[in-house]
Amino acid sequence: MDKENSLLSETEIVSAREERGETRAKEALDQIMALIRAGELRPGSILKEVELAKRFSMSRGPVREAIRNLEGRKIVEREAFQRARITPLRKPEIVAIFQLRECLEGMAFSLAAARMSDSELDALVEDVERSSDPSYYGEVFNAGFKFKFHAAVVSRCGNERIKHVLDVEVYELIRLYRWIAGTLPGRGGSAQAEHLEIAKAMRVRDMERVEKLTRAHIHKSMIYLLGDGNDAVD
Repeated sequence: MDKENSLLSETEIVSAREERGETRAKEALDQIMALIRAGELRPGSILKEVELAKRFSMSRGPVREAIRNLEGRKIVEREAFQRARITPLRKPEIVAIFQLRECLEGMAFSLAAARMSDSELDALVEDVERSSDPSYYGEVFNAGFKFKFHAAVVSRCGNERIKHVLDVEVYELIRLYRWIAGTLPGRGGSAQAEHLEIAKAMRVRDMERVEKLTRAHIHKSMIYLLGDGNDAVD
């Protein structure tokens, strides 16, 4: 009996260690993604395990596991000598992602316009109108939280497959270069104006116009990103 209890205790210890390891790897992953979203780790940046581990106050193991996770999601790639780096911006990949996004978000916004309540649509328009920040909008849908305009509307489209593809295959990669598109001359203000035009079309439930405006808005973002003045794109 004592032997069984001893074995059980050892199993529990191993399980606890594995759980702690997974938790630390998740922490490392979240912190790396935060650096990417903030623009501190830019496309092409080398990920140095030792430096990141020191910065995050953890061992290299969780950092290594987090980098493997990002590699599987194509946010990180391996180059010569097995160095890991944030996936560089390449025009063919950007075009492919934005074409996919244009199709799916155009449909998602149209579906959301049909599904959302009048009060939600009124709140969306009012929130975009009063916002001075072109990237975030205030208390739409969930009080106390700020949602990015696109993700907030897509979340109300009612099509789980569209939401899944955008969340898993599109939005994570877009975060790699959102900071570039948002800081190109004139894009922030024009993007906000386009958001307002889309929101107003949604409020009157003109689904055809909503889809047309959304697709045009995303296409313009791609054109800005691929502009000749942007040396961050390979």
